[in-house]
Amino acid sequence: MGEIVSPKEVAAQEQFAEFQHLCDQMMFWINYKEVIVWPEDLKTEHDSQVILKQKYMKFNEEVAAQEGHFNEVMKLADLLIEGNHPEDIVIRRRKEELKQSWQRMRKLALKRQMFSQELAGAQPTEVVQPDEAKKLPSIQSVAAEAKLLRGLLEDFLRLEQFEKDCHPTKTWINETIVLMSDDGHLSPTNLNEKMENHKKLEEDVMSRKNRIEVLTKIQAHLTDVLKMWEVLLAATELKSIHMSQAWQLEKFNHGVDNMNAWLAEVEATLSSPDFGSDLPSAELLTKEHNLLERDIKTHKDIIDIIVTAAQQFSECGHFDLKTILSKKETVVKRFDGLTPLLAERQRKLGDSLKAYQLFHEIEMEEDWIAKKHEVIAGRGKDIDTVRALIKETQAILQAMQIHDPDVQRVIQAGQKLAKGHHLAEEINGRIQKLSEHWANLKERAFERKQSNQLVLLFLFQIKD
Repeated sequence: MGEIVSPKEVAAQEQFAEFQHLCDQMMFWINYKEVIVWPEDLKTEHDSQVILKQKYMKFNEEVAAQEGHFNEVMKLADLLIEGNHPEDIVIRRRKEELKQSWQRMRKLALKRQMFSQELAGAQPTEVVQPDEAKKLPSIQSVAAEAKLLRGLLEDFLRLEQFEKDCHPTKTWINETIVLMSDDGHLSPTNLNEKMENHKKLEEDVMSRKNRIEVLTKIQAHLTDVLKMWEVLLAATELKSIHMSQAWQLEKFNHGVDNMNAWLAEVEATLSSPDFGSDLPSAELLTKEHNLLERDIKTHKDIIDIIVTAAQQFSECGHFDLKTILSKKETVVKRFDGLTPLLAERQRKLGDSLKAYQLFHEIEMEEDWIAKKHEVIAGRGKDIDTVRALIKETQAILQAMQIHDPDVQRVIQAGQKLAKGHHLAEEINGRIQKLSEHWANLKERAFERKQSNQLVLLFLFQIKD
């Protein structure tokens, strides 16, 4: 016989299962929402900032709505702990994990809001900040900013000097172009003087050739630098996106891993060959199965979150989209596979419960038969006791005639239940024994009635 579980223990198991489910649901929601707290594109365009602001407002509304659920889970944990629940250690640990995850998400949301405002060039709105954010900048941060500013100023001075050096050169080139474009050389007068002046001017031009070539090289290098700079900016932006996507992927994988672990436990439970060893254990397993069925229905919400997250990753072109879609399809397929397992176990538990209810009825019939055998086994010593035994035996025969439909009903119910039942062998064995014991009782009662009548006749003959 299995151990009988008290109603108090069953209630404690139900409360713990409900707490575990609520924790799983909240943790997955938090992990999922963390991936949108810090998006991959924080651009400074006005339209982008408006969209991000709208998304953040919606996110805050969802957090406010979930805060009530978070507080309910915390209260339930406190209630179970105060009631000295058997799983007290697990409840305390899960409560602390949930609390830390909630606080981490809120801090990330605050950091993201402040960063978005800085990019937009807007004045930060009044936000409740942690004590760390209210502290004055450190000396190290001020020194770093001063060093950066000094470098910018030196770059500006060098640029200004370069522009000053370029101005006389540009002026000389413009003046020389005017001289070189003069048509005076077409007149055949003073050609020696003109040739001498042109020769001097040509020598002056060639003497400045090296400086112009340097400027040309600077221009070529500057073009290369600008091209490389564009490549660097693109690579930096792409890596920022990939880093953000990698962070999002970590949260997604964590949620999927938790779901797979839960699925493994549920699959093991639904595939268990234990359907009870007696009526109380079969009833307890049926109650646990009903709780599991409710838990599976509520976990459908988490599956929907996973599907939605995978769809969003697909829309934004995640770098590891193939792996994400593969994991999504695998976990959805496993979850859908619970439906036939659930139905099969429910059927077998129902059959097991019916079998043990039948065994209980068979035991009651066997007890009834055993009591009648005790009466029939009695022997009289004189006429009065023999007459009493005959009367009792006759009453038993009449009771058996009345009780026979009940016995036949139990036998027929057993024969019907045994068809396709996983306990068919035991069911057939028990109803076969019941049928044999019932037939034996009938035979023994009839024989005892006849023998008692002969004994009574014999006693009368001796008396006479």
